[in-house]
Amino acid sequence: MIGDRIVDEDGSVLGTSGFYLDLTDALEEDLRAAVDAAMSSLADARAVIEQAKGALMLAYTIPAERAFEILVWRSQETNLKLRSLAERLVHEISTTPGLLEEFRGRFDHLFLTVHERVRSGDPLPSD
Repeated sequence: MIGDRIVDEDGSVLGTSGFYLDLTDALEEDLRAAVDAAMSSLADARAVIEQAKGALMLAYTIPAERAFEILVWRSQETNLKLRSLAERLVHEISTTPGLLEEFRGRFDHLFLTVHERVRSGDPLPSD
């Protein structure tokens, strides 16, 4: 609101003069943009954490909940943010020479033949 007082000769306020500017739409747009940006950032952070969890699940044959607990534990022990720790782990897994070559060959065979075991109806082992 932008305005000024209207006063008489004695200085008594008689009223106001001015105008109102409704910023509701602009504020809602700013808020919406901020929420969208935060959600995008959160989704990016969550994706790399999920990748790190998947790597731990695969390496240690553990469930997702346990993998997440381990990531949180290492984050706290090393005083690093969870996202930073996950990003570095994912990066180093994918760039460490020789780490994936043997595993990849065995995994390729498993992945390219898994459909045969699904079709045959082989039951999954129970825990």
